[in-house]
Amino acid sequence: VADGSKSFYGGTYVKKCEEAFKKYFKVKYAISVNSWTSGLVCAVGALNIKPGDEIIVTPWTMTATATAILVWGGIPIFSEIDNKTYCLDVKKIEEKITTKTRAIISADIFGQSSDYKSINKLAKKYNLKVISDSAQAIGSKYYNKYTGTSADIGGYSLNRHKHIQTGEGGIVITNNKKYAENIFKIRNHGEVINKDKSFKNLIGYNFRLGEIEAAISIEQLKKLNKIVKKKKKLANFLT
Repeated sequence: VADGSKSFYGGTYVKKCEEAFKKYFKVKYAISVNSWTSGLVCAVGALNIKPGDEIIVTPWTMTATATAILVWGGIPIFSEIDNKTYCLDVKKIEEKITTKTRAIISADIFGQSSDYKSINKLAKKYNLKVISDSAQAIGSKYYNKYTGTSADIGGYSLNRHKHIQTGEGGIVITNNKKYAENIFKIRNHGEVINKDKSFKNLIGYNFRLGEIEAAISIEQLKKLNKIVKKKKKLANFLT
């Protein structure tokens, strides 16, 4: 880190918050940010996206899913959604892939997970990375794994109208050490050790989650399972 101190990685409650989310979602890394919009910018940036690179993305989502690509000079390529789930239609993705394609961003809409088995299979075929925008699906599961954990990078919103909230905030998750390191750097002004030459075109921001919000998130996370059960019950009633 820039000053060589542990404080680069946040205060006491930020670290406790990230540890709690790591354990809950059974991932190696959880990085807190001041919004999920910031989380998406970090996720795209962590892939070392260069100007002109293309990322396939859903058109049925909040604007940040696409604009996070533009921040790094990338080009959003919209692909069709499935008429039943409103998530990306996997059958339509392949026709959008070009030599410039670097990744796929799929949004999990209304608590419904995208078909990550098929998306990951396609990504592997073309050597692409997958980002899961699970802002609306925190706590839902896909083949008995939490939605968002099947992608290279995933994450959740802690905005005031999500399942759990800190007023505003977000969590980025990954099992990839390099991506996690990149996200930590982007979150904190892009400060890096001088000898670190691996991260190109680095732009950093102040995307840090505050200590108060982090403390709230720890308590909110304890309520998630109960909240998801209630939402499922209400959805079944409406159906």
